[in-house]
Amino acid sequence: MNGLEQIYGDRVVFQRMNADEPDGRAALKAYKAPGHPTVVLIDAQGNVVWMRTGVLPESAYAEGIETLLQVSP
Repeated sequence: MNGLEQIYGDRVVFQRMNADEPDGRAALKAYKAPGHPTVVLIDAQGNVVWMRTGVLPESAYAEGIETLLQVSP
């Protein structure tokens, strides 16, 4: 994800949460994430645009971010 932060950091806010901490558990529950790691991409209005669970290649996350930017530039 660090590489993606360098590429998209001026247009996307990256927030990491730990599923072992109260805020992380609350986020998993709020977004009905089936497990972790889960990446949730949310537009400026608070709508979930993209969500994936599991370890994926960085290119998959980049595709999700590109989708997010098309919906919410």
